[in-house]
Amino acid sequence: MKSKKVCFFSTSGLEQIKNEQYSLQDVRILNELGFDVSIASSFREIPWSCDLYFSWWASGSVLPFVVSLIRRKPIIVIAGGNEAMFYYDSVSNKTKGYLATPWYKKLATKITLRFSSKIVIVSEFMRKDVMKLGAKNPILIYNSVDTDKFIPLKLQRTEITTIFKLDRDVIELKRGDILLQAIPLILEKYPDQIFTFIGEFGNGFDEFYAKCKQLGISNNVRFVNNIPNEEVANWMQRSKLYVQISDTETFGVSIAEALSCETPVVVSRRGAIPEVAGELGVYVDHNDYIDVAKGIIETLSKSENELKIIRQKMRKRIIDNFNYEKRKTEIKRLIDSISD
Repeated sequence: MKSKKVCFFSTSGLEQIKNEQYSLQDVRILNELGFDVSIASSFREIPWSCDLYFSWWASGSVLPFVVSLIRRKPIIVIAGGNEAMFYYDSVSNKTKGYLATPWYKKLATKITLRFSSKIVIVSEFMRKDVMKLGAKNPILIYNSVDTDKFIPLKLQRTEITTIFKLDRDVIELKRGDILLQAIPLILEKYPDQIFTFIGEFGNGFDEFYAKCKQLGISNNVRFVNNIPNEEVANWMQRSKLYVQISDTETFGVSIAEALSCETPVVVSRRGAIPEVAGELGVYVDHNDYIDVAKGIIETLSKSENELKIIRQKMRKRIIDNFNYEKRKTEIKRLIDSISD
């Protein structure tokens, strides 16, 4: 392309984009590829002078798609979320994801997936559903981790950490209540263990905090109301283990970040999580708090010699499969294919 102007778009909002590792990674990549990057999160903010539009999330991407269509410029859409997935809760069987969105979001998702220049999926798990919604040839480019930043350090590891927004829907998706129920069982063997929940205090926080009190675990549970993206690595580096027992995931960036810091992960075998954690994840039944407790206790019980053997494998897996430079190379190749 002669011009180097690109619009990075996400309906997450400008402030949230600053805390989204996956957004920050792509803005950085576009900058490093020599583009003059404008960031937009609403239709009125979208520049009409760009030569490429690069957008996250299927339904919201209909906005830059309209601009790209009028200007006859290419658009790359990252279909990275559950809104492009046919998902039913594994216990309640309630419709989630695409199936639970309003009709206009369904329509927007289908338009962008069918007619955008290129569709990128962030896991092989997504391919089937994204193609059902109209994407003809979705391109797999995994999310990435800055392995120069997410490194193991010789810090005292004290925390058991998990990261998710404390909204009711997210708590349900991430099986927050199951993790809370598991904590009393873990405290029977490790009474001083601290569990840290990191994430924005949403509409489910008060109820979630009240359940901690009901379970008698409030002295062992700490809540951190969101953190800047640059602080995530430090939390992973001082965690004994990271827990993510979601009912589904289209990738699982925090899992990859933890592994890059040589932090063991206790996870569910759902969605794309096995693609990320591979054989190095400690897999539990995410709907059974007893099994979750068992998995955490077994991990905490490992000797340092046992952990040393698997820690190096954790980091190697991320470097080999999900490192930043790999995503950058693949995005460059994709952009070059559009401009040829």
